[in-house]
Amino acid sequence: MIRLLKSNVEKAGLTNVVPIIGTAEDPKLQPDSLDWILLVDVYHEFQEPKAMLARMREALHSRGRVALVEYRLEGTSAAHISPEHRMSPEQVLAEWQPAGFRLVAREEFLPTQHFFVFEKAPDR
Repeated sequence: MIRLLKSNVEKAGLTNVVPIIGTAEDPKLQPDSLDWILLVDVYHEFQEPKAMLARMREALHSRGRVALVEYRLEGTSAAHISPEHRMSPEQVLAEWQPAGFRLVAREEFLPTQHFFVFEKAPDR
């Protein structure tokens, strides 16, 4: 996948995409280096969510944000996805807020997923 990504980036002439291979507890991102992080249907898979959230928070600039998309646990719109691969807003907030993130927006415009935007809460 990294080779494919590098090939596609090269073909597109992009110069601001740098593939990085992280670990289960560390995405290997430079501190204070990102404006945005996009997580689509992947957060529920984190083996070490507390450690990853801490490292992602460190990687964000002071006004950086995270866009998080996860399949809905509640209702039937995401019934085709097994429950362990879905999350409720309560589950998301129960993990992200104690990790030092503040909810900026929650949208429900996607047919089967929740869409959250978080920012770094002031240092605790």
